[in-house]
Amino acid sequence: MVVVTPGAGKVAIQEDRVLQLAYAGVHPDRLRELVGEFGSTGAYRRIVAGAAKVNERARVAATVPASQRRHDLAVAGIDFVPASTHGYPAPMADLPDAPPGLFVRGVAAPSVPMVAVVGTRRCTSYGKQLAFEYGAAISAAGWGVVSGLARGIDGAAHRGVVAARGVGVAVLGSGLDVMYPAEHADLAGGLVAAGGGVVSEYPPGTPPEGWRFPPRNRIISGMAHA
Repeated sequence: MVVVTPGAGKVAIQEDRVLQLAYAGVHPDRLRELVGEFGSTGAYRRIVAGAAKVNERARVAATVPASQRRHDLAVAGIDFVPASTHGYPAPMADLPDAPPGLFVRGVAAPSVPMVAVVGTRRCTSYGKQLAFEYGAAISAAGWGVVSGLARGIDGAAHRGVVAARGVGVAVLGSGLDVMYPAEHADLAGGLVAAGGGVVSEYPPGTPPEGWRFPPRNRIISGMAHA
């Protein structure tokens, strides 16, 4: 017996379009404008048809079938979590510019409240030690830590999480297969192994260009309860 859920086909198509739009690599602000005006499917059609003002690389990337994208993600050990599905961080529901979906290794929405710990890359030794201790203390209290995995304060806080065997989520400003900074690859792996995750709104292969980091910060803020 086959049970068909009304509207299931439309939901699947919608999720496919969200995935294809994510791979287009359009600036988050521009993508939000297009989706807000035309919806995910309408925005996708306009990009593919050349009716939306985006570069040619974005148009070509959007034409790759969602099935191919999902296959490539599975091979890479990466999940794509649309905003409308389970596994997307609940606190981001109130974020007006939340990304339509996230690329995820591990878990994007741990079952503990999250605290954002961020700071400068060029910190003092004392600041780095303090961040480590904060990460460990927050973990000991049963909360999770969300940060950017950057050098300095971010990385130190997550090292404290791993040392305390806590839960942490790192938000990248690059693709999940383009770890930045590269020396934090083991730290990212430690977060995933401990039940946390590494997430990005940018598809695999995306380089860590400077303009991508300010939008990244809204995700860190949006995922946090404190």
